[in-house]
Amino acid sequence: MTTGRLVLGRYVDRPSPIHRRDPRAKTLSMVLFMAAVFLIDSYADAAAVALFAVALMLATRIPLLHYARAVRPLLVLILFIALFQALFDKSGKALLDAGPFTLYSGGLASGVLSALRMVLFISFTAILTFTTEPDRLTRAVGGLLRPFGRAAADRLTLMLDIALRFMPTIFEEGERLYRAQVSRGLNLADKSMREKARALLALLTPLVAGVFRRALRLAESMEARGYRLGAPRTRYRAFRWQPADTLYLALFLVPVASVIWL
Repeated sequence: MTTGRLVLGRYVDRPSPIHRRDPRAKTLSMVLFMAAVFLIDSYADAAAVALFAVALMLATRIPLLHYARAVRPLLVLILFIALFQALFDKSGKALLDAGPFTLYSGGLASGVLSALRMVLFISFTAILTFTTEPDRLTRAVGGLLRPFGRAAADRLTLMLDIALRFMPTIFEEGERLYRAQVSRGLNLADKSMREKARALLALLTPLVAGVFRRALRLAESMEARGYRLGAPRTRYRAFRWQPADTLYLALFLVPVASVIWL
């Protein structure tokens, strides 16, 4: 499943030690990594967590370009968050006065750190989805939530499973619709931002219609096969927690401790 554009939710098969880890360990490690990301308060903290994330990416034996492609679709959101923080944080010295907006040193640092947090979070999410098959990942989440209620855990597991499976399909469908419009003469190069937005919004109608069509077919297929939420089920492959999984989870205490110490 490595053909085409790689996006979050697409599994990439590689013979790496990260792929072999228990999905529950990888899910719990994401909680620790998120804690480290949210504790980042300086460039030194961001550098320490980024070094750990890059080392983990290299251990997956997946090219770093794939992770860059996972971040690329969300660059607009990252830039928006960075600009919002930079323009509305008034701490520090004034660096630039541009009419109604004044850029301060504290705001600039806050914007850059916010962008780095988003990039780190997206990168680790890519590590999790690239190295874990969607059904195993959703089973892991459901197993961890099972003590809080079986019905709620099964419902959330089903929702996550469907979302992870259909996310790449929706991206590919949108890209196919855009290419079809380009082949019919659509040219966004000479259009203004408003015209570009209108042209792209016009693609949402067939895209949303296609999503609803797929959802309806999936619901009918599940009903035809007698699927019932909350019914007792057995698994062909059961999860087995190994000492290596404990070691993998313990490794994520390193970025958390580093950020606290720095």
